[in-house]
Amino acid sequence: MKAVHTARILPLCRPVIDVNSYHAFSQAIVLTNESLSLPWLFSQYIHLFGVPEFDKGNFIHFASSSYFHELPCTFVSKLHLEQVREWFDDPISFFIDCLHKNQYLAIALDEFYIPGTASYQTKKLVHHIMIHGVDVSRQLFYVAGYFSTPPVFDSGREVSFDQLRESFRHAGPIKQRISQTLEIVQYPYQDASTQTFELDLSFVARSLEEYLLSKPLTEKNPKRIHFWFGLRMYDLLEQFLQRELEADQPIIHMKALQTLVNHKRWMVRRMEYLQDRKLIEGGALIEMSKDVLKQTIILHHWCVKQRVKRNPANLVHAIRCARQLKQSEALFLEKCLNILAFSTSVQKVQD
Repeated sequence: MKAVHTARILPLCRPVIDVNSYHAFSQAIVLTNESLSLPWLFSQYIHLFGVPEFDKGNFIHFASSSYFHELPCTFVSKLHLEQVREWFDDPISFFIDCLHKNQYLAIALDEFYIPGTASYQTKKLVHHIMIHGVDVSRQLFYVAGYFSTPPVFDSGREVSFDQLRESFRHAGPIKQRISQTLEIVQYPYQDASTQTFELDLSFVARSLEEYLLSKPLTEKNPKRIHFWFGLRMYDLLEQFLQRELEADQPIIHMKALQTLVNHKRWMVRRMEYLQDRKLIEGGALIEMSKDVLKQTIILHHWCVKQRVKRNPANLVHAIRCARQLKQSEALFLEKCLNILAFSTSVQKVQD
């Protein structure tokens, strides 16, 4: 297979949901075409759940998933990593050809060989990156992933052909099934069967109500019945904060708090989107959502402060913030549902 000897960089946007690679990679791709993606994205990322038995501290998660094959207007091909190794003596040319066909490449590699990552030249860690560009003349790829310490999403990072070969060669064994494949993603992709996703205001309202009422969502995974959904998740957060206060050592993973911040940022974007399209009127909901976001950031900061210098007062403040945040978000959701109910009824009359 002969590689094309030119440079090619596929576009990426800055994701709002950046708490883990699958959310971040998906958003970074589909936000490059907002007219196709935003109606779907604003119908997602509404519900949260907490996992009470989780022992690693990262216990708050989105109920939505963003696997590439679930995204609108995408075409995804998968190859098991063992197939890639068996079929290609050197996969570099294959990767280059994919990029020149406007195909993003998501793959789990050993970050010991990826410059800029927290594991670079320090420890073996197999983690996802996304290849979104190449410059053959310089013998390097452009990749997106998590860089610096603590890890932060970034794109356009340069990785040489040799470094990527080594990171691929040492990426194993991999236990998680989801990490055992090379995913080849084409976006936007449309054919005769592709349907454009349209925002359903009644579906958004129903999802917000389920979040407000802490309704368990177990349709996809019945095992979720033991999770703490919606606003009830704040009660679990308070328990974890109390445990950390009593243990006098870190228990909560900061990704749990980052999930909350991501969730509130996206809620603000959702309200702005609905107002721009005159689906809701007045700026009250936007201001209330921004206040909820502000309170979430303050809660996050108290927990960060506790990581820098342990002081019981930090966690006492965090617990108070979590209680106030739950109340403020409940008031926002109740007002939001009232306004959406009115907007939905007006839409039905007009239709």
